[in-house]
Order: sequence, then structure tokens, then C-alpha cells
Amino acid sequence: GWARTFTVKLAADPFHPVTIALSSSDVGEGTVSPASVTFGSGDATWNVDQVVTVTGVDDLNDDGEVAYTVATSCTSADTHYTGLAVVDVTVTNDDDDTSGVTAGPASGDTTEGGTAVTFNVKLATDPFHPVTIAVHSNDTGEGTVSPASVTFGSGDGTWNVDQVVTVTGVDDNIVDD
Repeated sequence: GWARTFTVKLAADPFHPVTIALSSSDVGEGTVSPASVTFGSGDATWNVDQVVTVTGVDDLNDDGEVAYTVATSCTSADTHYTGLAVVDVTVTNDDDDTSGVTAGPASGDTTEGGTAVTFNVKLATDPFHPVTIAVHSNDTGEGTVSPASVTFGSGDGTWNVDQVVTVTGVDDNIVDD
């Protein structure tokens, strides 16, 4: 996923080192690195910008733009900094997934002699709930399909596994063009 950065620094020299913990409110959408930043006391590091990287997670779900926060908390033996409210950073993970179904191509042509062909069906993204797709022939006098439906799971890794549909030609005793 895409990575963005922001910086953190203290406004005043602390009497003791200050650590600011950083965490994502939704690790399924974005991660934070490092997990904390520490500023020294009585040296030149207390007012130096420390870089925090936020990386979006490609979740394979068509879930739109999802906002989450980089939560912060401050700890120090310095009573001026212990428990100090640090502003959380709001981030949005832009979605790059689009729901859809991929089908075909057929492995050939059917014949009235009963020749069967197959094609594969799979989903473009991991659904939030199981998905069942009905499969049927628009002319059962020319060809039949099996199975009548295919079902894909949610969150179990089966959404992008090809499911095979068989189309079998039917002898209708009519001369076709």
C-alpha cells in the first residue's frame, strides 16, 4: 500500500525522556511505524522532528475509502508530559478494489452430439458475505449447464478460486445454421 509520513516533536525540553506510543485504530486498513518515538532530556534531541510512517493495507475488499486514526499516548517521568493529550492523526485508506465477477472463456464449442465444454467463474474481490451466482442456459434445447449455481466464501480464501461450469450440447433433431 501507499505510505505517507508525518513528524512529531516536543514543544519544550523535558526534565526526563518522553515516549509517544503510536498505533493504528484499524490494522486491516493501515499500519504505523515505528510503534513509538522517544525524545531525550537536556540534549539536542528533544526538539528534533521524528518521522512516523503510515502505510495503507491492500485488503482485497471493495470497502470504499476507510478512515482510521493513528492513536497516540505520552509517557514520561516528567509530570509535565505524563498523560499529556497528544492529538491523534486521522488517515484515510483509499480503496483500489472493485467488486465483480469474471467468467469464461469457454474451452470450445458444444455439439448436438453431447460434447461438453467448461468455463471458469471467480470473484474480483473478497466479499463481506458468501456469494452465490446462479448459472443457466438461455436455450436449454441447445445446451444445459451444471452446476446450477456456484458459491464463493467470505474471508476464507475461496473467493478467487476458479469454479468450473460445464455446458453440454443437446441434440434437438433440428438442423442448425
